[in-house]
Amino acid sequence: MGYIKEPMECGNALYMTDRHYVWPMITLERKDTGRRLFVVLCAEGEAVTGPCGELGGEAMQLYLSRLLLIVTRTALRVTGVLFWVLVYFAALLAAVSYLPDALRLLTRGPLSAFCWGPRQAAPPCLTNNVHGQHGYIRIKDSGIRFHYVASGDKRNPLMLLLHGFPENWYSWRYQLDEFSNAYRTVAIDLRGFGGSDAPSRLEDYKMEILLQDLKELIRGLGYSCCVLVGHDWGGTLAWTFAVRHRDMVTHLIVMNAPHPSAFHDYVLSHPSQLFSSRYVFLFQLPIIPEILLSLRDFEHIRKPMTDATLGIQNVECKLSNEEIESYVYYPSQKGALTPPLNYYRNLFGFFPLKAQDVLVPTLLLWGEHDAFLEAAMVPEMQQYVHAPFRAEIIANASHWLQQDRPQEVNRIIRDFLNEDFLLHRN
Repeated sequence: MGYIKEPMECGNALYMTDRHYVWPMITLERKDTGRRLFVVLCAEGEAVTGPCGELGGEAMQLYLSRLLLIVTRTALRVTGVLFWVLVYFAALLAAVSYLPDALRLLTRGPLSAFCWGPRQAAPPCLTNNVHGQHGYIRIKDSGIRFHYVASGDKRNPLMLLLHGFPENWYSWRYQLDEFSNAYRTVAIDLRGFGGSDAPSRLEDYKMEILLQDLKELIRGLGYSCCVLVGHDWGGTLAWTFAVRHRDMVTHLIVMNAPHPSAFHDYVLSHPSQLFSSRYVFLFQLPIIPEILLSLRDFEHIRKPMTDATLGIQNVECKLSNEEIESYVYYPSQKGALTPPLNYYRNLFGFFPLKAQDVLVPTLLLWGEHDAFLEAAMVPEMQQYVHAPFRAEIIANASHWLQQDRPQEVNRIIRDFLNEDFLLHRN
């Protein structure tokens, strides 16, 4: 048995006539003797050779490994196809589960159910400077322009606030007011939300792109690191950013958003959470979610925040009509619902995290009566945080935590940041 260093030599005058392909092995016949040889192609232009009928151990191992590779790749492709078949089957089931609610809206008046249109002017609370100065920053690599509202001295450390769905920067108004004395507080409109640019392609909302946005935003604002605060989808981004770019996060504060790996583990063993999260599957479908969210003048945008069960529980913090409009104005614009929904449509390509551990001080806050994400999953998060960790479940609070119990939320955040500061100083 020998090695052919230059495979092209197999094509010289000694080797010709027929070739029999039994991939990845080739048999050749010598013209002068009629003796048959096998050739097994190897990497980098090498080949293992020997007489037919005397297939050596090394060549046999190579042949079997190549065959195993084919089987493995085929299995992975089949598994991938089956995974997406299951996802879209679950999406259809989710659509069926929402059908009674859609019929309820239709029976209240078929014509009015399909009556919606863009708001002509933004409510004053979205445009005034009561909670900070409005600004824009353009990311160099992508060219995306982000809208933000900032308060506090630029010489102070950065506190970056990331909202959820279907919110915008305004959901952080209480925190902009509270922490501007000690921090440069910046509440951004995420890509596809609010006053920020909203590219139309689905692939523009993949996790890696969203994380790159945050990285460039921190640098573009003139900082190398920040206190990172996120709620709902903003919390998912915050968890993941802290895992991938821990050198850019001094403290992580998350509200009503599970660590992605913890959520994956929890939902597989808790069918009730799977049912509560069925909207995630619904959002995988094209067009249907956009229509459902628009019915009866965006009732499914307004209701989760205002309903007695789903919405803000604190009577003193109930949204005014103007504040409700602050969350309807942007989604009401033509085509504006699709970009936020594209976050969900890229979600299943994101699990699981390759690296899971959070190595920065972390505060997790959760509304006890979150109708979308069960508070029982909170203890599951600690296993992924290898740093000082504090978790608080706030009584009589909804999913919209920072707007529902702003004073309590702000107090806990302040204590967490001060305690960690004193710990490091000592």
